[in-house]
Amino acid sequence: MRLPIASLVGLLAVLFAHPALAAPGDKEANQGINAAKGGFCKRAIPLLESAESQRHRPSSAVPLADCYAKQGELLKASEIYHAVASEKKERGYTARDVAAITSAKKKAAQTDARIPTLVVKPVEPYEGLVVEINGEAIGDPSTPQRFDPGVQLVVVARAEGHEESSQKITLKEKQRREIKLRLKPKPAATKPPEKKPPPRPVATKPPEKKPPPRPVATKPPEKPAEGEPGAGEVAERPVEMPEPTAPPRRRQRDVWLGAGFQGFFIPQIAFQLLGEGGRNVFVPGGDIALSTRLGGRFDLVFSVAYARFQMPETPFKPKGHPDTDYEIVESDLQALQAGARLVWNIPLDRDEVFAFRLGAGIGVGWTFLGDLYRTQAYPADAVPGDPSSFVPGDPYRYKKCRGPNDPAGSFRYCNQLDYDADHYPGYVEPSWFTRPSGKPQGLKPVVYPWLVLPEIGLALRPWDRVAFDLRVGASVTGLLGGLGMRVAL
Repeated sequence: MRLPIASLVGLLAVLFAHPALAAPGDKEANQGINAAKGGFCKRAIPLLESAESQRHRPSSAVPLADCYAKQGELLKASEIYHAVASEKKERGYTARDVAAITSAKKKAAQTDARIPTLVVKPVEPYEGLVVEINGEAIGDPSTPQRFDPGVQLVVVARAEGHEESSQKITLKEKQRREIKLRLKPKPAATKPPEKKPPPRPVATKPPEKKPPPRPVATKPPEKPAEGEPGAGEVAERPVEMPEPTAPPRRRQRDVWLGAGFQGFFIPQIAFQLLGEGGRNVFVPGGDIALSTRLGGRFDLVFSVAYARFQMPETPFKPKGHPDTDYEIVESDLQALQAGARLVWNIPLDRDEVFAFRLGAGIGVGWTFLGDLYRTQAYPADAVPGDPSSFVPGDPYRYKKCRGPNDPAGSFRYCNQLDYDADHYPGYVEPSWFTRPSGKPQGLKPVVYPWLVLPEIGLALRPWDRVAFDLRVGASVTGLLGGLGMRVAL
């Protein structure tokens, strides 16, 4: 079928009008979106702000909010997420804009949960109370006020007849802080004491003369009763009883055999020293120990311990790497540890029933069982088949890649590049004594040192040959705690 020439020209104009006439801000928007996806928010923010000032698009507003949230500006991020979430699909919006509106609703709720709040509660009603935070008066201080985390807040309170109060605080993410406001009353003005006239002298009468006392008849002395000393006799001194002697001290025991529970707590901040992601991990275990007394106050303790380094699926990426390098890491490692500790005992009573203990320990561990698993990951909110929907999100909701570009459109996250080319389900990390051809050193620990410094504790010895120990200590990766029982040999 042949089209008229006018219709053909109109069809060509429609087909080629969009690339020829780019809308204002499209160039900055595309550059900013790509920079945000790569994790370069410092470069992305000015580009996306410029694009939004020229023409608003959900597809550029949401990456801008993502970067604000990444840099801790949660209030700005929340405002943009809520604004985009309330939008409706308009004519000219692309699939990327529609996906941005859908994701903004979830991200708004997640960001609101991260924003810390502050409540100022007066302990009593104050007349004319004014509360300012960073120079801005707060209408109702008992209503939670939202602030960005890590920003120093200066809280100033004034009321009639009371002294001004000021304090500085800094809120952390998800913190719900409440301040009890108590103002000191101003000192009242005091008047000088009035001078009183000196008292008038009172006339005194001369003392009256009294007649001399009459003599009183005295009775003859009575004879002493039997058993009582008479005149000229000396009373016998009472017999002094010897003072009771103190009971002997409890015998010191030099060799003890003990066993008990011990565990490590590895905080999330330990992971963040090397990268982003991670979680709090508790490592349970137990130990058997033999201790001997040195010099009266020091114990030398030799121990063998078991530890289970079980970690569920956890997102992690090296520091400075883009969001596309996130992996889901799991561990079912089990280890044996041998070590020695030197402990100083400080008795808290005469028989050393209670004693404060202070010491340090060093040793070596051997991972004899289990593996470390690493799998590439992609955002859970992405729409399979739509590459534009694979944008950074909450890494703790990321899913494991099933293979290269599987699901479809995930080629930036699920790829065959660099060191993680084969990190897919079933991949087991080699030990750090192994270096596969063309790849970096493995990360699974096989033999590793450990150090505890300092270690503090409390010992209870209710019976002569039995004692209980409670101890906590700081190690390179976290906190160590233990509770055990000893028996004297």
